Amino acid sequence: MLSLNVATQIDIVQLRDLAVSAFAEDETYRPDGIDDGDPPGLDTIEKHEGWLHSKTYLKCTKNGDLVGSCILQIDGENGVLFGLHVGQQHMNTGIGSWIINKIQRMFPQVSTWTLETPDYATRNHHFYKKNGFTLMQITPKDPSIGFGFHKYTKRTQQGACSLRKGPRGLSATLESPSARSRFS
Repeated sequence: MLSLNVATQIDIVQLRDLAVSAFAEDETYRPDGIDDGDPPGLDTIEKHEGWLHSKTYLKCTKNGDLVGSCILQIDGENGVLFGLHVGQQHMNTGIGSWIINKIQRMFPQVSTWTLETPDYATRNHHFYKKNGFTLMQITPKDPSIGFGFHKYTKRTQQGACSLRKGPRGLSATLESPSARSRFS
């Protein structure tokens, strides 16, 4: 059984190891001339401790074992997915998609999710598109790290629709947290 809970300081080393494991296969796709293909800081305890204290850091366990994690920042109707990591031995089992669906249910007020992933991480591009994200931008390569990013977005909240019968026939009102529009 999968569960998603807030990570704690006790989890930091395992979370770091899991994140590094999640990018292990991407090493084969990294651009030439780059010593480390991981996103900057991914392999440091300090970076994960920073995320633990400044973001919402969640751990995914399966029968008590750590199998995934995600790092989020929620600001009203906007959510940023800073990291989604699934341990290499658990990839292609549906855990990543489960985490995305679970965080959308945990934060129903978020109507727009954004994220970025390294340009060379082609598995990630397929995964995010499969989970409803749309590619919005490809950044140029950053000379300091040797690669660019693909930026994705996903709109998740369609709002509630109510039908009413009025003097001119049926009308539908679409209500969402960010906008209201009326169709007749």
